[in-house]
Amino acid sequence: MTEERKLHSLKFTNSDAIPKIVEVFCDHASVASIMTWYGAYYSGDRYSVHLDGQWVEKDQNGGLITPLPAPPEVK
Repeated sequence: MTEERKLHSLKFTNSDAIPKIVEVFCDHASVASIMTWYGAYYSGDRYSVHLDGQWVEKDQNGGLITPLPAPPEVK
């Protein structure tokens, strides 16, 4: 049995880095960890995060503030 997983587009737009826009495709469970890593690596930079085209609120360390909705069940 194979499970189908939807990949999400996680886009970072960083005013202080080159390249300025980086897009990562990941599963639902990885979003918060990737955001935290990016925030630590680019600490002090001015950047925004978009998940599937929607702006995502983050804390001062780059961590996810609002929990993501649960992923749809895979049938």
